[in-house]
Amino acid sequence: MSELIPYIPIAIAILAASLGYISGQRNGKIARFHQQVDLNLKEVCGPLFFRLHTIFKTEDPQQRESLIDSFSKDFSTSNPNIYKIGNKFLIDWLIENEYLYFKFKKSREVSDWENFWVQLHSLKVMAESEYWKNFDSLYGEYCWFQKTLTSNIFIRMWHETIHLLFQAMQFTVILSLIFSFYSFWDYFLQKRLPTGSVPLALLILALSLSLYGFFMVLGADINGLRNQRDSNLRKIIKRFAPRLLNFWDKEVLSSKRKIKVPKMYSNQNQP
Repeated sequence: MSELIPYIPIAIAILAASLGYISGQRNGKIARFHQQVDLNLKEVCGPLFFRLHTIFKTEDPQQRESLIDSFSKDFSTSNPNIYKIGNKFLIDWLIENEYLYFKFKKSREVSDWENFWVQLHSLKVMAESEYWKNFDSLYGEYCWFQKTLTSNIFIRMWHETIHLLFQAMQFTVILSLIFSFYSFWDYFLQKRLPTGSVPLALLILALSLSLYGFFMVLGADINGLRNQRDSNLRKIIKRFAPRLLNFWDKEVLSSKRKIKVPKMYSNQNQP
């Protein structure tokens, strides 16, 4: 063992150099990813999502088909910027969408139109998901930095501490769940853990969940600042009770009833 001691500094130097190289590679890849996402949002994914949104909200059939013609031209396989989407599955879907639209334009059959529209709807869903994922990758912490960088150092430290504790409690809950499952498995099959392991595991799990809930309430605004996506609860309410969510947003959170709305402009000829 003493013979290996002189080689310890060399091993440490090699390990430090390796970790530095890996960290540098990772930081370089993240910086390149952010550049790609920025181009994606501005040049391809953003226009793709909003153009599809305009098509689906258009009710006039003639105007809608005109918009689809323009969309198919701008986002065809001849567009050299399509590769910037980055998502191969979405590109494949876009290619299939182009084929179905050409088929419909040639036949003008109702069945071909229905097949194309179903494909276009799926494309819209995927484009929306891709857009918000990229948006969150680039601007996920925008509100967080906007809040903390304009606050004094004590408020900033408070936010950072609560967020750190919240993340720690998430990890603790996961470990508690693993320990609980293992305790039950050992109690019925192995019998290796000391007596009372199951009640101890359940107690630790209960305490972890309680503390996790406490920090979730305490840092609710902080979690919202670090993540601009809707919470899972809001997604569920939006899916199954959209009217309730609409009432909450417009009547409870907003001050709509306190705002004096002016008369709208009418272009009808005055008598």
